[in-house]
Amino acid sequence: MWSEDAWKASEPVYQQILSHPFISGLISGDLPAEIFQHYIEQDSLYLREYGRVMAVMSSRFPDPETSRLFITFAQENLDAEKSLHDFYMSVAGQCSHFASHEPGKAAVHSCSPSPTCLLCSSHLWRQAVSEPLEVALASVLPCFTVYSRVGQAVCEAASKTLETNPYREWILIYGGTSFDEPTEKLVALCNDAAIVAAPAMRDRMTEAFVMGVKLEWLFWNSAYEMEQWKI
Repeated sequence: MWSEDAWKASEPVYQQILSHPFISGLISGDLPAEIFQHYIEQDSLYLREYGRVMAVMSSRFPDPETSRLFITFAQENLDAEKSLHDFYMSVAGQCSHFASHEPGKAAVHSCSPSPTCLLCSSHLWRQAVSEPLEVALASVLPCFTVYSRVGQAVCEAASKTLETNPYREWILIYGGTSFDEPTEKLVALCNDAAIVAAPAMRDRMTEAFVMGVKLEWLFWNSAYEMEQWKI
């Protein structure tokens, strides 16, 4: 099955994600708060673009049911952005990037995407609008599969000290089962596309998937380094 082969091809990158100090810091709870804050800000910006990409991709499917599924994915990502924002506020406290100047009005996100965040978003847009649908599908899959697997791995590794872990809420969100069903649906779509695709197209799908997993590693690494524009 294509999804199994694609995951096998990306396994070395995934192992480097699991051993990254950002992930280790989440498990131990020792990740510096300012690094986590930077990550939450950038992830919120990325998820906003990811939701828009999924909405655009919904128009590429001739099947109305699949189109509705991607619209659902888009809405869920917009909801996830709000959830992350609320979570960030509760964990990190008031931040100028999220400050609201008028009581009762929603806070405005004013920070800019880091170079890596912009790279990840731009790559996703390019895949979604200019590549064959099969490749575009494979490109959006890593966000689902990597976060699902990493979340479960972190939750299991941190289980003994979870109650005192300052990142407990993040771990519970991504270590739960809420990502299982949408991930399975997207995996099934990719596998269905791969079955009828030519061998060269399946290879392109795998390359797109592995690249997506690499970008997930790069995103966490950029957050750990609190990446900023050099100019």
